[in-house]
Amino acid sequence: MSRPFVTSEESVDLPRRADAATEQFLATFTSDATRRQRRAFLDEYLAWVAAYLQRGTSKVTTKHLLDEENALAWLAAAQRGATRRRPGLHGPSAPASINSMAARTSCVNAFSRWCGRPLELVPPAPEFADRLTPRDAHRILRLLAGHHPAGMLEATWERTVAVIALAIATGQGLSALHPLRLSDLELEHRPLPRVRVGDQWYPIVDAVSRQALTRWRTTHQALTAGHLKVLRGGDVEELWVTTAPGRPRGSQAAPPAGLPAAVRTLEASHRKLTALALGAPLLLEQFCVDEDNDDRATRARGT
Repeated sequence: MSRPFVTSEESVDLPRRADAATEQFLATFTSDATRRQRRAFLDEYLAWVAAYLQRGTSKVTTKHLLDEENALAWLAAAQRGATRRRPGLHGPSAPASINSMAARTSCVNAFSRWCGRPLELVPPAPEFADRLTPRDAHRILRLLAGHHPAGMLEATWERTVAVIALAIATGQGLSALHPLRLSDLELEHRPLPRVRVGDQWYPIVDAVSRQALTRWRTTHQALTAGHLKVLRGGDVEELWVTTAPGRPRGSQAAPPAGLPAAVRTLEASHRKLTALALGAPLLLEQFCVDEDNDDRATRARGT
């Protein structure tokens, strides 16, 4: 593919540098999950344009990101898998999924509208995985909770099963479950255990889920108990923590296990567990069964 046209015209109303404009745009979002997703795609777009210009990202202007030919060429490269930074289920150069392409297009459209230069690119229609029935979701949870598969750390298995248990109990996906803290999980001293997601409480009604969450909380304590000095006296209050040491970066030592886990860490563990145990990966959203959330919340308030 030939190099796309890159304009040299500068905007008088926006920061000249693209990285400054994207930071201002990202600051308009109050949702951490939305901001994180938009940042990932804008950083990818910015790096792609910089590579074509053969210059650093600080030399890319806002007008470069608002050029429609640049945007379309970036989307085409992403769809081929040319911008992939991490291996997916089908290898490091697999084409991007339809849903990720829809999210990329939505992101650049939102950025261009914020800049006052709407591109209005047409995104592909997103594909949604079929939700499991409540019966099937609980059946698979029992299967996953009862058998630690070979090839996966036991603590990682415990954490992943706990995430699935809460997805079933609340009907919420990872963007809502990732910020949970230990104080959001009440497993004792109540007739019916419950979990708080946002400002809403949800009951944990089945024994398998309660056991999975109790098991993970015990493992969480074991993983984080040795970090009081590392964290200068602080506790790890996040519910989801890493289960193995990270990778050393440069001269920095590898971070220990038991530190807050990133969304991508939880996503990767979920794919691995469902693929190992079921023969094919399931999305976490498929476990978000269609039971009415108002019914869940009513039961939680009544306990």
